[in-house]
Amino acid sequence: MPSTLQPEFHIRSPRPVARSRGDLRILDVRDDLSRVTRANGEIVGYVDRVDVAGDTAYRARRYVAAERRFVELPNVWDADDAVDTLRW
Repeated sequence: MPSTLQPEFHIRSPRPVARSRGDLRILDVRDDLSRVTRANGEIVGYVDRVDVAGDTAYRARRYVAAERRFVELPNVWDADDAVDTLRW
């Protein structure tokens, strides 16, 4: 019996999609990773998707330029909330 299921094709834009949240700009680097910058291009940090207890959570990592390192912030359940944690 022939299958009626058709393969799914996902067409990705050759250029990442940028969006903003308040004074921050968000640029998708991969499907599960976004770079967060200020309007002047200064990197604030990254937000990535992580699996927690069989569900999807979001982790923000703030870039500390003076120390040249990232500080991992607590996981949250919403991507916008993860971006907001980088604002403060």
